[in-house]
Amino acid sequence: MIAPLLIAAALQAATPPVSPNEPPHDWSTLASITLPPAGPDMVRFVRDEVAAGRCTRARATDEQMVLVVPMAVRISADAGAETIVPLAIGCPTVEQYSAGVAQRMLRHLAHRTMMEGDRWYRTVITYTWPGTAPG
Repeated sequence: MIAPLLIAAALQAATPPVSPNEPPHDWSTLASITLPPAGPDMVRFVRDEVAAGRCTRARATDEQMVLVVPMAVRISADAGAETIVPLAIGCPTVEQYSAGVAQRMLRHLAHRTMMEGDRWYRTVITYTWPGTAPG
């Protein structure tokens, strides 16, 4: 009877706590935040990165190109975007650019102060522009 309790206690002590500074591994369990559509200047930067060959993740659909950048966002207790972690999609410049774009968008969300703080959320920024896949 005591042995299982000792083993359980040892396992619990050996498991490091999840850092509040890093998002959980499974983002599907996080509440979602909807951001406004990417504006023309934002899209232009991403389109230029794709055209320069620095980002090959964009996909052609119905006469347009689409690039989706998923992100995890930690909202602080005072309703600010404390940490933004873009999912690695193989386009580092677009990932970091998108984190900055998300920071600005979150700052201007009308319902930001109604979101529960001190927790992680998930969101995406979707960039779309006319065209077809290079080739």
